[in-house]
Amino acid sequence: MPSEFADVKALVLGSSGQLGWQCLKNLPSLGVEVRGLDRSQLDVSKGVRSDWMAVLEGAMKDFRPNWLINAIAYTAVDRAEDEPALAMKVNGEFPEFLANAMRTSWPNSYLLHCSTDYVFDGKGSTPFREVDPTGPLSVYGESKLRGEGAVMSQNDRAWVLRFSWVVGEHGQNFAKTMLRLACERERIRVVGDQYGVPSPTPFLVREFARLMKRCDHDHGLPYPMQRRLFHVVPAGETTWHAYAQACISQAANHRLFSGRLKLSVKDIERIITTDYPTKAVRPMNSRLDCTAWCDWHGMPRLPAWESETIAVINKIIEQSL
Repeated sequence: MPSEFADVKALVLGSSGQLGWQCLKNLPSLGVEVRGLDRSQLDVSKGVRSDWMAVLEGAMKDFRPNWLINAIAYTAVDRAEDEPALAMKVNGEFPEFLANAMRTSWPNSYLLHCSTDYVFDGKGSTPFREVDPTGPLSVYGESKLRGEGAVMSQNDRAWVLRFSWVVGEHGQNFAKTMLRLACERERIRVVGDQYGVPSPTPFLVREFARLMKRCDHDHGLPYPMQRRLFHVVPAGETTWHAYAQACISQAANHRLFSGRLKLSVKDIERIITTDYPTKAVRPMNSRLDCTAWCDWHGMPRLPAWESETIAVINKIIEQSL
């Protein structure tokens, strides 16, 4: 892939988060020159649009990227219920500002904006398509829906990718929590009636590079690349309970880590959503249909979530040794 790119540069916003960090780590090996702005440089929970603009102007002038990847997000789903204004500022107002700023000041650069399954109401059992009606159940979901809507309406060179259950070796996530609890407790209870797909950060970064490659290839064609919204998750589905079992099973098979475990897979109790009330309502169905993404890239399907996720779990385990 590297030799097929023509001087592609990406500026990653939110480079200290688990997805932004992975972009900085993996994009260079995929042929993309990359720089990042972390929270110490651009904290959108503070300041106003003029402050944000000053930071971006400096970075854009110095680096001149083809792409901006917006990996900034307020992800504390339950806390968002108590901090709706802050969640909306980070997830809704900043993406709107960013899309407008790029359209007016850097019209030749693409914007890749990250969104979520939480924009849907979670009803039914079939995977959601991009064209299906949204209906967020939480403040977090509402804020993410506002952000992606603003991006899509304000910038013709914007791409919104929705994914679910993000997991990576950097930062906090469900897999890390399960592995920690398995070393502390003899029994844990995990919800088993919510369905979705883990989205490992290395998988997502590869798909980001796939998008960049496609746009780079099509740049010289007579028709412009139009804004699009896609669902991008690995193939298959699971529940939080089955996902937890996969994490612990992998840890139990690790020669150096297995001795730390205080429980086995059979000690993970399956419960239902009503047994574990949370402040924010979670979608029962977080399945996302990726047919449009696969068709656009001419591939039959994306890799299975099990193989993609196990690779990340192994890295998490290795880091803890």
